[in-house]
Amino acid sequence: MALPSPLNLITVSSRRSGDRMIVVLRGAIDYESEGVLRRSLVGALGRSLRGIDLDLREVTFWDCSSLNVLLAVRRTALKEGKTVTIRAASPVVERVCELTETLPLLAASAER
Repeated sequence: MALPSPLNLITVSSRRSGDRMIVVLRGAIDYESEGVLRRSLVGALGRSLRGIDLDLREVTFWDCSSLNVLLAVRRTALKEGKTVTIRAASPVVERVCELTETLPLLAASAER
């Protein structure tokens, strides 16, 4: 499933991997694509048994609104006994997560 935003800034695809969903995000993700991002992550979370793994290697722009969506989905996941992890990230995603000290919350090693 791929959902482009109205401005084609973001592409989201997801697939099942065992009891988790793999979500691949591509493009520039900012406040204008917040709705697409939220719907995509919440939908993938609902289709998973244990949570979602994010591949953000091809994200070219990532701002605080994107991070806020990710953290909100993480809170929802935790309430459901699931996790949200970043399995791969572009330098821009890593930088924002490092600056905000949120990377440990989303690191794959925190899941297990």
